[in-house]
Amino acid sequence: MAQMLPMVQVVPEMNLAYDPVNGVLGSSLGSGIVLLSMDDVGEGVAKVEAAADELMASLDPYTSPVGAYPGREGSYVTAGLLTNMVYGFLIAIFIIFAALSIGGI
Repeated sequence: MAQMLPMVQVVPEMNLAYDPVNGVLGSSLGSGIVLLSMDDVGEGVAKVEAAADELMASLDPYTSPVGAYPGREGSYVTAGLLTNMVYGFLIAIFIIFAALSIGGI
């Protein structure tokens, strides 16, 4: 015979308890019983987990983003290469102008 798990008191002041078997939040004492479904919370958690998985996948430069067209693997490598080239160009220009202004005085 299956043993029933006790309800977990969530907010004792309001007599709210969580039933871990059914995933239902409800009233633990009293004649009026209020039951709330936890399905919306589960859907929200699933969205957050999907975003966290996408963030972890983006750490591999040879993967493609979720919304990308097929065949876009390695787009993170290309984006990183172009970004570093632009930063290098800007830093080089800054150093050249700084050297010219110091040497020109």
